[in-house]
Amino acid sequence: MRYSIVLLPLWLCGLHNVAQAREMPPAPFDSANAPSPATVTELPDSPGTVMMRSRAKELDRELLNEEPPNEEPPDEEPPDEDKTSSYFKVDEIRVPDLSSYHLNLVGAPTFPSSSTQSRRPAPTDIKDEPYHWKGLILQSVAFSALENGVRIMTADQEDRHILLNKPFWSDYFASVQQFNMRRWNDGDSFLVNYIGHPLQGAVFGYIEIQNDPRGRELEISSNPQYWKSIFRALIWSTVTSTQSEIGPMGEAAIFNAGGFTYPIHCPHKDKYSCPPTSKYTNNTGWVDFIITPTVGTLWLLGADTIDRYVTDPLVQKHPRAFGYKMLRAGLNPAKSLANLLRGHFPWFRDYEHPGVYESLAVEEFQRAMDVEPRDHVDVFLHYTALTLNVNTLGCTGCRRTADGAGIELGFAVRRYLDLVIDSDILPGASPESSLNVGGTLWTGRAGLRSGYSGKHFALKVTLAPGFASYSRSQSAPAQPIGRNYNFSAIAALSADIRFTDRIAFRLTTEQMLIRYKSLYRDPPDIGTPPNLSFLSHDNYINSTNWGVTLGPVLRF
Repeated sequence: MRYSIVLLPLWLCGLHNVAQAREMPPAPFDSANAPSPATVTELPDSPGTVMMRSRAKELDRELLNEEPPNEEPPDEEPPDEDKTSSYFKVDEIRVPDLSSYHLNLVGAPTFPSSSTQSRRPAPTDIKDEPYHWKGLILQSVAFSALENGVRIMTADQEDRHILLNKPFWSDYFASVQQFNMRRWNDGDSFLVNYIGHPLQGAVFGYIEIQNDPRGRELEISSNPQYWKSIFRALIWSTVTSTQSEIGPMGEAAIFNAGGFTYPIHCPHKDKYSCPPTSKYTNNTGWVDFIITPTVGTLWLLGADTIDRYVTDPLVQKHPRAFGYKMLRAGLNPAKSLANLLRGHFPWFRDYEHPGVYESLAVEEFQRAMDVEPRDHVDVFLHYTALTLNVNTLGCTGCRRTADGAGIELGFAVRRYLDLVIDSDILPGASPESSLNVGGTLWTGRAGLRSGYSGKHFALKVTLAPGFASYSRSQSAPAQPIGRNYNFSAIAALSADIRFTDRIAFRLTTEQMLIRYKSLYRDPPDIGTPPNLSFLSHDNYINSTNWGVTLGPVLRF
C-alpha cells in the first residue's frame, strides 16, 4: 500500500498529460533544425528492446482505450464496468484498480492469491468459544511441578532424604493427619508467607483467567464481567492453593509438612544447635490457606491496575520498544509466568490480540499431535542385558551383568506419542539369595514414548514406571525366602533402523531405578516432645542400573 499511494498520483498525472497531448494540434515540422540522414546513426534493436517497445504500445492502447490497428472491432458489447473488478474510469480512461493489491509483512507489494493463507487461524468469537478446561488443568499442574522442582533443588540433605528414602504414600497420609488447624502461623518467614504465597495465588488466578473466554480480554474497570472473572479466579486460586498444602503434589507430600516437628529459625532445622527455649513447629497452620488466595487476588488487581495505567500506555506508544515490553513483564511477574506456561511471551496481553488463545508454538505442537499415526502397533522382541547388584558364591552385593529376553508392545495414540508396555525375564540374575535380591528377575512397566519417526529412521525417548520382582529373596531378615516386588522405573533412548514398512531393528539404552527396602530403620515410637515424628520407620535404597536391549521390530 505504501508504494501504491506514492505511484498513484504520478501515474494519474502521466495519464492526464497523455490525454492532453491527444487534444493538442501537432507541432509544425522545422526542416532547418532537423538532422540530416547522414548525421544519424541507427543501431539495430535487440530482441529484448523490440519486445519491450511492442509491450509498451499495447499498454498505451489499453490505457487510452484504443483498438488494436488493422483489426475489426468486436461485435459483442463491451463489458459492463460494474462487473469489471480490476479497472475503473477516470475522465473516460480505464485505470487499474489498485485496491486489489496488498503488502506482505516486510512491505513488498504482492498480488492477492487464493492459495495464500495465514498460518494463524481466524480469531474465534468469544461467545462461541468453550471454556479451556484442558489448558486450565495442564497449566496448573505444570506450575505445581515447577514449584516442586525449585523446592527440591534448594532443599537441604534431610529433606531430600525424606523425599527419596522414605515411603511416599504412607508418610503423605500421616502428614495430612497431623495438620494443626488450631493456630494461624506455620513457622515460615514473612517473605515466604506474605510475599511468596500471594505470588503463587496470583499466578493460579491468572491461569484461570487466561483459560476463561469471558474474562480473558477484560481490563480492570467497573465492568461487572471483569469482577465476575476475578471472583472465578479467586475460587480457582483457593482450590489450587489448598492442593499445594495438603494435595499429592503439595507440601504434605513433598517433604512431608506436618509429619514431624523442627525448631524455628535454626539453620538446617538442626535441633542440636538450637537453644532449649526454641519454638517448634510442624509447618502447619491457617496462614497459607487464607493468605495465598486472598492476598494473591489483591496482588492480581494491583498488577492489572499497573498494566492499564502505567505499562500499557508506554507499550502502545512505543510498540517496537523491547525495553517497555520487558518493563511490563517485570512489573507483573505473575502474569508473565502464566503467559509462559501457555507458550506466549511474558508481555503478551489478550486484550491486544482479541480472539487469540493459543500461541503459534502450542498450535504447531497440537497440530503435530493430532496427525494420524502412520503405525498403530509395534512389537519389539528383544535381548536385554542389565547391570545389577546381585549375590554370587564369591561375592555378596556385587555388580554383575545379567541377561535375558523380553517383549515390548507399542500403541500409537498420536503421531508423536505412544503407549508402551514391556516385560523382561532375566533367568538366574542373582544365583544366591539375600534380602531383596535372589533368583530370577522379572520386570514389568508401562509408560509413554515420544520422539522423531521417519520413513527409514526413528529416535524416541521412553519414561515408564513399573516393578522389579525377584523369585527367591527375603522381605525381612527373619522372613522365609519367596518372591518380592519392588518399585522400578526406566528412562530409555531407542533408535530404529527401518528396512521396510513392516520390519525394523531397534537398539535401546536405558537407566533402570529399583527401589529396595533397607535394613536400617528409624528409632521406634514418635519421639519425645518437642522432637516428634509421625513418619514411617522404614527406609529405602534407590539402585540405578544401566542396560541395553536390541532386536527386531514388527510394525502393523
